[in-house]
Amino acid sequence: MRRVPRFLAFLIITSVLAPALAWAQVPVVSEPTSRARVMGATTGSGRGFGLGAVALFQPVVAGTVSSTVPNILATWGDMGGRFHIDGMFGFYHSDASNFDLGVRGWYHVHAAPSADFSLGVGLAMLRRRIGVPSSQWDFELELGAQMRAFIVTNVALLGSLGMGLYFPDTGPTQVNISGNLIGTVGAAYYFM
Repeated sequence: MRRVPRFLAFLIITSVLAPALAWAQVPVVSEPTSRARVMGATTGSGRGFGLGAVALFQPVVAGTVSSTVPNILATWGDMGGRFHIDGMFGFYHSDASNFDLGVRGWYHVHAAPSADFSLGVGLAMLRRRIGVPSSQWDFELELGAQMRAFIVTNVALLGSLGMGLYFPDTGPTQVNISGNLIGTVGAAYYFM
């Protein structure tokens, strides 16, 4: 007779504790991991505004053999998860003060939660000082591809490679259009 109450007590305790023990075995997703999934470019939530720096590599610019220009990068977008826009400003001194100002628009061809690959077009204005009193404004049209790899949710390493058509300001009677390879390497921090 005493065996039945013991068996019932064991059955009740087991039925109460078994779900609790099974629930303890379910993996819990941490906040940064779940946020990384939500912030992927394919979800459409976007990464917002970011600031960074890029190094611009141009093998041939205005007759020089090589040019490496550091630029400040401002990036905004992932509008709908498919686009982003980069703005760049570079200032450097080479016998005179020169600066670059450009904008690029990128379409995400392929996107994953921690990386994307984009194709895009850009336009840059380049101010070059020729002599003491005069300077010239050159323009560059760029076509290229960019890859961003997010090492954490809001920090990306990025690189791009493309072709630029260079339109120097050589005067109204001269037309001098040249093409050159353009590459950038940099990093950006996104304020989400």
